[in-house]
Amino acid sequence: MWQTFIEWVRRLFDKRPVRTPETEERARRYEDITGENITATLANKLARLTFADSTITVDGSGKRVELISGVLRDLWNDTEWVTAQMLGKGGKVLVPSVTHGEVQIDVIDQSRLFISEVRGRRLTSATLLADTATIDEVPYYRWADYTLDASGVQVIRTRATTATGREVHLGLIPQWADITPEITIAGTDRLLFAFLKCPRDNRRDEKTYGVPLTHGAEREIEELVEHLNIYRREFRLTRPMLGLDSSLWMSTSDYQPSRVGIEDVRRTVQDTDDPFIPVPRTSLDDKGGWTYYAPGIRQEAMEARLQSLYRRLEKVCGLSQGILTERQVQNYANRDEVRAAVYDTFATVCEIRRTWEQALDDLSYSVDVLAERFGVTPAGARGQWEIAIDWDTSMIESSSEAFSQLSELQSRGMVTKAELRQWVRGGTLDEAQAAIDELADELEPPIDISL
Repeated sequence: MWQTFIEWVRRLFDKRPVRTPETEERARRYEDITGENITATLANKLARLTFADSTITVDGSGKRVELISGVLRDLWNDTEWVTAQMLGKGGKVLVPSVTHGEVQIDVIDQSRLFISEVRGRRLTSATLLADTATIDEVPYYRWADYTLDASGVQVIRTRATTATGREVHLGLIPQWADITPEITIAGTDRLLFAFLKCPRDNRRDEKTYGVPLTHGAEREIEELVEHLNIYRREFRLTRPMLGLDSSLWMSTSDYQPSRVGIEDVRRTVQDTDDPFIPVPRTSLDDKGGWTYYAPGIRQEAMEARLQSLYRRLEKVCGLSQGILTERQVQNYANRDEVRAAVYDTFATVCEIRRTWEQALDDLSYSVDVLAERFGVTPAGARGQWEIAIDWDTSMIESSSEAFSQLSELQSRGMVTKAELRQWVRGGTLDEAQAAIDELADELEPPIDISL
């Protein structure tokens, strides 16, 4: 299907995108919920570690800052989901658009991104399968094409097609009717969307598209899944079984003993919940009409191998112990010891955070430019904002220990009260200072004017 989409992009926009064919297959594997999904387990755990109690603020004033702040605040509520998807599928694209005078953000898979040109580290030409819609059971696709020339002029073209690739008017689909088919914006330095890529090495000479966190660990995952299946089977194999003399299994039709074949013998508790199976009398060793079978489970050996396979996968993915394996108990009073124990995971989390910082900057820039172009907020305010992210550090340090250190620095005049309050309560530095001033006014004793 995606090869067909590439042909449509060529016909609609006269571009020849370079597609990594595995992106679609990776997305399907991650979305599969019928079996063991180790990639999803790792991705969700790292997504929680990346954000935890982190906060974001947009410094500045005016309607433009309020708009950007609102957009990022709404997105921030979904960052863990977006991050897990990005790590599991290789990449996600954050696409802002203006609809009915409001800015909305669409989050789509990188498998719907068709890159045509890269200049340095910047995308300069790309096409997105931005949206799909169904009217009267007929599917339609909305395509958004972005082109940035060397002078900073950006052209965004939007087209709609049927499921067969035939182009139709945007007005045919009600939710797309207000979209301008083609706009031109001058003075831009990047395409007006953000591309989140998993920081995992793709083992190639180019890095146009991202790869999942477990890229290159397929053999380890296959062995792990196999062992999990064996582990489950181990419990079934050790359930009690009663073998009864086959002569007791009589045919109800001819009053002759039932024939005991290999299929009857295999019909044990391993395959059904029936604990009784027919066995030849010679197998009973003249001990009576039945025999009892109940072997012990090899849980210790099974669990040891499971933890070993978990650890191998953690190492292959560049993670510290405690993501799939049991978390090590650390003394947070010794920060260096904690950092050393979780360094690999912490380094990966830092890479994910840097990826998000760049994506949020690109997204804010895009919202800023679109708001100016479509008059969503008063004109003349481009670039008058700054993003500040307070990343959570509980992964490598105790909050009480960090507070004690900051309090000691504040008492020595090396950290302001506003900085200390901002660390505890979040928000901007100006908001923290305003709260301190307000508290100082409330605690100030009244002036005695009596004579």
